[in-house]
Amino acid sequence: MQVLLVSPPNSNTVIDGASCTITRPEENTDWSDFPNLGLLTLVSALRAVPGIEPVYIDGTVMPWPQVHEYVENNAGDILALCISALTATYEAGIQLCAAAKSINRRIVTIVGNDHLTALTRECLSRRVGTIDYGFVGNEVVGSFVRLIGDLHAERSITLSKYPGLAAFDGHSVVIQPQCSEPIFTTLDYSLIDKVFDHSALYEHNFRQRIVPTFERLTGRLVRAGVPVEIARGCIKFARNDACSFCSIQFGGMWRNSVPDAAAAWHVLHAAHSADYDFLYLTADELPLTFGRLLREMLDDPPRWWRALPEDERPVMVGYARADGLSDERHASMLRALGVRQVMVGLDAGTPVSLRAMNKPLAPARDTRSSFRAEKMFDHNLRALKSARNTGLLLKVGFVIGHVGMNADLLYENVESMKALLNSGAGSIASLDVEVLSPEPGSLDFTLLLDPDKARARAAELGLALPSATEHAMRAEKWRGSDVIDREEAMADYVASVMPGLTLDDLARARNEVRTYGASLGLTIGG
Repeated sequence: MQVLLVSPPNSNTVIDGASCTITRPEENTDWSDFPNLGLLTLVSALRAVPGIEPVYIDGTVMPWPQVHEYVENNAGDILALCISALTATYEAGIQLCAAAKSINRRIVTIVGNDHLTALTRECLSRRVGTIDYGFVGNEVVGSFVRLIGDLHAERSITLSKYPGLAAFDGHSVVIQPQCSEPIFTTLDYSLIDKVFDHSALYEHNFRQRIVPTFERLTGRLVRAGVPVEIARGCIKFARNDACSFCSIQFGGMWRNSVPDAAAAWHVLHAAHSADYDFLYLTADELPLTFGRLLREMLDDPPRWWRALPEDERPVMVGYARADGLSDERHASMLRALGVRQVMVGLDAGTPVSLRAMNKPLAPARDTRSSFRAEKMFDHNLRALKSARNTGLLLKVGFVIGHVGMNADLLYENVESMKALLNSGAGSIASLDVEVLSPEPGSLDFTLLLDPDKARARAAELGLALPSATEHAMRAEKWRGSDVIDREEAMADYVASVMPGLTLDDLARARNEVRTYGASLGLTIGG
């Protein structure tokens, strides 16, 4: 029997009437340039279940009507339909689940990933009959495989047997505690195209969006890209201290990695052997979080790597914080490993803005310290210099908006962003600028739903907020909801916590920074 693993497209691209003036799908294209690592991990793991045919379906590249048609045509042979849901894709995913159930009620529907993890109770209690099970967190591969095996064997399902599993028991949502598990590394890249020719679509997008810019900036012609996971996590997660807008749900472990350098090199070799030469390291922060693993890899590169001329080795891209990259030793280490481009969120703005976004690393004893916020701009400048000195290209990102932002702070933030871009000549290759979105799972989403917490946070920062009464009315609209219209939530958040500003004001500021970046010759969004 078949088990379908599906990543839906942005809901606002396939559902009539959805708004997308700020969150236009053409501006968020990275995920359709590469295979989906989460889907690939799960279909690869399901090879261990006899009698199961795992089917990889990426709705960010496959036409969505064709996905619905496949479900309809194969409904009699589908054991389970499994949806990997982000907030932007959740509504499209549950509509596919509902369509499958309308054809064959015996199809088991399972939803996981960040949105379900953040809103487990809301999703499972509001979608009884549409969603059968949910998985919470990242460390769920073993539980997922056991659940599918037991469903296929028609064994009774006892929730406590599956760490991370959640379900509605008729009265309430029951969530099993998560447990740790190693990163799954035995990927079968052939499964990407087992049913649909995804690779042709990925490669078309990659050639259009990545290849020309990368060749112009580096002189290196790359063929195809894929995410690879040797490590997962961010140093900010160690104390549950994520940036305010971060919605990454790291589950039961704040970081996880392969056990040693040899295992990391094996993962890279497997991807390179599958004919990928642009490897996208998935860790949310590399040098501060996984410096030891990277140093061990650099100290003992394998024979296959050493045998390749440098311009034939796979290139890598990854993530770093500015205060990690500001140490030139870290930048040199990344470059020596073959990392050519680093995505870094530059920390522009006044110290109070950086504290509002929870950007600085929290010191051990004083989580409200403004000192580290004042140092962040200096870290940015040093990161730009170390990237330039070591030959790293930067893809930089800015987020506009925070609790308590007003017109003066918005102006100062925009000017700070422009100053950093101007300082980054020779090291910045491309630029992303986005308006803050209060994604479920983030601190900002919590502040949208809880006016008292928002006001307490603003008081800590010495900032004023708009009307508490109106904020409470908007909060009530979202409290308990499982479907979040991102643009409507963004507008409500601005109106609730940013006095005198509207979503349009932030959008205009975003466009101003993008236009300034383009005038400096930067690629916007690429």
